[in-house]
Amino acid sequence: MEKKLNLKKLLTDNWLYVVLACLVIIFSIISPKFLGKANIGNFFRQIPTVGIITIGITMVLITGGVDLSIGSIAAFAGTTAAYLATIGVNPLIVISITLLIGLFWGGLNGLLITKFKLEPFILTLGTNYLIRGIILFVTNGIYIKGVPNWFYNMSNTKVFLNIIYSNTIIFAILVIAAVYLMKNTRFGRYCYAIGSNTEAARLSGIKTERHYIKVYMLEGCLAAVAGILLMSSLNVGAPDEAVGLDAFAMAAAIVGGTRFGGGIGTIGGAIAGIFTIEIFKNGLTMLGMNAFVQDSVTGLIIIGAIIIDFYRKGSFSKVKKVVKKSDKNIA
Repeated sequence: MEKKLNLKKLLTDNWLYVVLACLVIIFSIISPKFLGKANIGNFFRQIPTVGIITIGITMVLITGGVDLSIGSIAAFAGTTAAYLATIGVNPLIVISITLLIGLFWGGLNGLLITKFKLEPFILTLGTNYLIRGIILFVTNGIYIKGVPNWFYNMSNTKVFLNIIYSNTIIFAILVIAAVYLMKNTRFGRYCYAIGSNTEAARLSGIKTERHYIKVYMLEGCLAAVAGILLMSSLNVGAPDEAVGLDAFAMAAAIVGGTRFGGGIGTIGGAIAGIFTIEIFKNGLTMLGMNAFVQDSVTGLIIIGAIIIDFYRKGSFSKVKKVVKKSDKNIA
């Protein structure tokens, strides 16, 4: 009986990884090309952009925030990087300016939210349109072409056969760094503390507003990295790219165990979430599924993520009630 309970708990705690494994097995049986070198290589070339954005979104969600502008920040930063590269600016300067752009927009979001006590969802929805509108106005919506080889090679340099590319390596390094940051540093502990109870965190000596801004700045920086890798992969500056990636990444984080509202979640779980969603989409593509149907399926996944989060919150509330009752009984 005890073994069965342990097995049940193991499956409950790791259900996402079970689903991920099942999807790989099912799609590989249905389509032999699914595990082919070409498809695996294509998958690993596409995952870094949305994966890096997922890292940033997860940090913000854990801290109790929301950001709907991260896709626009990525497009703004990446398109700017492409333009600077075409006019011959030094690569190090291009990358530095791109990261500063991400830090600026992320910091602006954090500053407006904390100083004016604005709702993150509404504020970042507004900055999303602002940032996207500026870059579309400046470029007139036209792609920037003629980027130099070094720009293209940032994402497209082959590292291992035709499967692993340079953008995949950068993504892997960022995942490892983010996992360490959230698990083993004061920065990570503050994120969880603020997300769990902002007032309690403040009373314990944490400068909550300053930390909140830092998290948004870091997220903006990650968005800039995602943007430059995206434009490098496309070999152009595309101001209309990365639309909807914020909601997509948020859904992946929630599916991976991050609670909408803060305090709970892991980078590893969020990455498992984005891998699951991307593998599902990739499998549908291999089966020849219509692109519009895929969009509908993506919408269902986002709805499902919201429902999952709703039930998680319900369970969390029940646990708190049980703890309160037990405390009263002891008293």
